[in-house]
Amino acid sequence: MIQFAHPHLAVLLIPWLGFWVWSIAYQMRVDRQLRDFGGSRVQWFVLRRVRFRRQRAKNVLFFLGLGFLILAAIGPKVGTKVVELKRQGVDVLFVLDTSTSMDATDVKPSRLEKSKYEVNRLIDGLQGDRIGMIVFAGTAHLHFPLTSDYAAARLFLNAVDTRLIQVQGTVIAEALDLAIETFDAESKKYKTVVILSDGEDHDGRALEIASTAAETGIVIHTVGMGSTSGAPIPIADGKEFKKDKSGRLVTSVLNEPMLEELARVGNGTYTRVDNRSSGLGGLLEDILSMEKRTLKTHEFTQFEDRYQIFALLAFICFGVELVLPGGRRESPRVLSRYA
Repeated sequence: MIQFAHPHLAVLLIPWLGFWVWSIAYQMRVDRQLRDFGGSRVQWFVLRRVRFRRQRAKNVLFFLGLGFLILAAIGPKVGTKVVELKRQGVDVLFVLDTSTSMDATDVKPSRLEKSKYEVNRLIDGLQGDRIGMIVFAGTAHLHFPLTSDYAAARLFLNAVDTRLIQVQGTVIAEALDLAIETFDAESKKYKTVVILSDGEDHDGRALEIASTAAETGIVIHTVGMGSTSGAPIPIADGKEFKKDKSGRLVTSVLNEPMLEELARVGNGTYTRVDNRSSGLGGLLEDILSMEKRTLKTHEFTQFEDRYQIFALLAFICFGVELVLPGGRRESPRVLSRYA
């Protein structure tokens, strides 16, 4: 199988072929004219120094060299070679809160949208690490598994909203349980969890699960989305707000102490994100400074450039055409009875 680096340059072969056909037709017309040029003795005297076969050979060499040069420019790739690829990195599992409280707008444009924005920025800064995502509300689900395909991960991330999980609530413990199951149990290092949430927890087992996860080598970082003053939870496309049974507005407040304690138990760091924060640069540095391992080693084949062969053939054709004489050096001897 053959591939070409610049297949669009193949159009140059059309004028090359047309020019060569025109040259052959022109040469045939000149040959007919020479046959009608004077008698045999005149032709011998005038054209004896010209070697027509060599002239034709020089033309062929010129056009062959030009054709090989065009082929070299097209960039043919043939054959295959084996390449070994090694990547160093860690496994990063984002645990994203998608409960309705994440629609609160104390962080603009909303807690959830700000979380997605910060995750995108973290992905931009990672260097060969595998990433995955768990979304949770009343239950937890693996949104996409650990992967090094960042483009696909962004597509899944952009699809996240608070309607993704129908069972409402905030159960961080279940999300941590799923994170432990998702990671490779054989490895005791190179694993980190980043929880992005407003800290509301309706279960209470999160600290216990975080301690168990830390014992397996998982580092847990937490990111607090929201403000301590809180904000109402919008419903019905933002035109109304959630109310309790007595008709009063429900205000969702960032549970910062819970997230701080979760990060402490998980041997990680806590970062608060609000409208004045500068992002998660410190968290990214913590992830990048972790001890890394070889995540994947695989071999693949790829086409190898072969344009050098055609370029060499073109050089040979042009060189031979240049040095090949097209006539004789000696002058013809004039035989005359008057000499």
